[in-house]
Amino acid sequence: MFSGSVTKFGGACSRWLGLGVALVAALGVQAEKFSTDLDPICRLPRLSLKEADPESLYELLATDDPENGLWEPVLHVTGAHDHSWYDPQVRAQQRRFYRTQRMHPRPPALPIWNFRLTDHAGKAHELLREGDLRAVVLVFTDNANLPAVWNELRPVQEKFAGKPVGFWLINPVDARPSLGAAVASAGVPVPVLHDAAQAVMSTFGIRRAGETVVVTSELMEEIYRGAVASRFQAGDGQVKQEFVEEALSAYLANQPVRMPMTRAAGAELAMAATGVPDYASEVAPLLQRSCVNCHRPGDIGSFAMTNHAAVARQAASIKANLLEGLMPPWHADAPKGVFTNDFSLQPAEVARLLRWVDAGAPKGAQGDPLADVVPPTPVDWPMGTPDRIVRITRQNIPAKSSQAEIPYKYAVVASPFTTNVWLRAAVVRPGNRQVVHHALIFTGTSFADVLQVQAGLGGFFAGYVPGMEQREYPAGTGKLLKRGSFIVFQMHYTPVETAQTDATEIGLYLMPQAPQRELVTGAAFTTDLSIPPGAADSPAAAEMAFARPVTIYELSPHMHYRGKRVRFEALLPDGSTDTLLNVPAYDFAWQAMYRFTEPRTYPAGTRIRVTGAFDNSVWNPFNPNPAATVGFGEQTDDEMFIGYLNYSEH
Repeated sequence: MFSGSVTKFGGACSRWLGLGVALVAALGVQAEKFSTDLDPICRLPRLSLKEADPESLYELLATDDPENGLWEPVLHVTGAHDHSWYDPQVRAQQRRFYRTQRMHPRPPALPIWNFRLTDHAGKAHELLREGDLRAVVLVFTDNANLPAVWNELRPVQEKFAGKPVGFWLINPVDARPSLGAAVASAGVPVPVLHDAAQAVMSTFGIRRAGETVVVTSELMEEIYRGAVASRFQAGDGQVKQEFVEEALSAYLANQPVRMPMTRAAGAELAMAATGVPDYASEVAPLLQRSCVNCHRPGDIGSFAMTNHAAVARQAASIKANLLEGLMPPWHADAPKGVFTNDFSLQPAEVARLLRWVDAGAPKGAQGDPLADVVPPTPVDWPMGTPDRIVRITRQNIPAKSSQAEIPYKYAVVASPFTTNVWLRAAVVRPGNRQVVHHALIFTGTSFADVLQVQAGLGGFFAGYVPGMEQREYPAGTGKLLKRGSFIVFQMHYTPVETAQTDATEIGLYLMPQAPQRELVTGAAFTTDLSIPPGAADSPAAAEMAFARPVTIYELSPHMHYRGKRVRFEALLPDGSTDTLLNVPAYDFAWQAMYRFTEPRTYPAGTRIRVTGAFDNSVWNPFNPNPAATVGFGEQTDDEMFIGYLNYSEH
């Protein structure tokens, strides 16, 4: 049998008698290799393939009207084995016609696109980071069909429990907040990923609920697509064709998958917009609004979006970055509008770019807005010239060959002000972005204050980290720089191939008068870290308590290369919990300060809990040494776990 067996429970399947089934020969196929008959137990129409070419792949197509109907592919089978198959569609038809075509040589398996999605519980899942699994089963559904789809998938998931197989359900239709309730109601124990932009759905060509794709984590190849199974009653008998189960069993046994495709017959999933977007009116304006600010000459983008040709050359890279959630580099798992500096793309915008890329990135007949409108040249001080600029003495950074790691350097500069001043912003500008990994600025009025810096664990006055947008402080707040203060620069340098120099500076912007509230940067942190070798999800936690009522304006997590995920929560005195920020996929290269559109105010006694995890496995592409036990330290091959908060107490 090519996918299971027929089981008789008593009696005959007389309802199938008299059904017309015909096999029509197709070009390039020896018709005698395929045959049709009625199963002797249930009298169910059965199609068989015998003595076929083992080097070929055979495609079976079916229709109800051979003259005017559409011939639809219903399965692919290899020629290496004899096969029998039962078409569940014949139950609803009076007649059914089939034809075959041979694919020789057998088409090679094509690599698939990596992707990252967030599930119903706020956890990120990425194919390329599931290397400990040999295969991942992707099953697409919406909330309405979730109970039926899970009921069909559950026996397969249970059969492979404890084996190196992952099961992901993917919902490309419903709103994210609705997923949790649907999962709980259906009793689904596996993650349900949210494909908000229908990006994964369209990339895999999915159209129906229950449609399944089995991919290998080892080679990132598709080995099966179609229905999970075909189980149905036939009179007093039951037909069971376990498609996914057989594909997984074969693959785990290092055997070829005999049937790499079947037809999925579930309900059609609702599709959003289709068609090819117009470059001039739909694509270029989106790029100008959301991408060109970094992707322009002289800025940090990996290429400059100066015209259509420049973008079209990078079309594959754009698609990869969108599917993996890398660009734009915004990592908060929150609806648009929660954070005022949210520069992420809306799902419909992601879908628009992907449809354009998949169509070949056409320019169209209109003009080229990217070429017509030249973006402004990056300036040293985007907020305007500061009232004062404080610069450290020039630092010499040796080449990587002579010193692979450089201990933190500290430079102390006196405040340029002779009185207390209130600042509306303090902007750190690295002198040499090639080697400045990050810079934290501290202040104090005594040498003892300088000694309390402690790697920024207690907070900082100002800072620069890759990807952080430096802005004015939240409305109604400011930071106090006291008369006679020292300004302490903590510089973390990363050597490159050649020796370099740096003279980082800070621009200070004054307020005309004292603000309503003083803004303070504090931190919840822990130094109790011991991350085992190879651990893919090593947890960490820290807390910070407030004895007075507090308003929280901004949040920023800080870890190093092994940082995986982080969540900020407010634990209120009444026992309730308020989630402030969830970052399912932390990115060390892009560390943002997430600013609330509406600041959060909490009563005295509130605690801020920060939880997260580290990925010290070989599947973390940024991991410097998966074999190391990793503890707390200032270098990037050590780890930190800090949750920064900008707040004011009442």
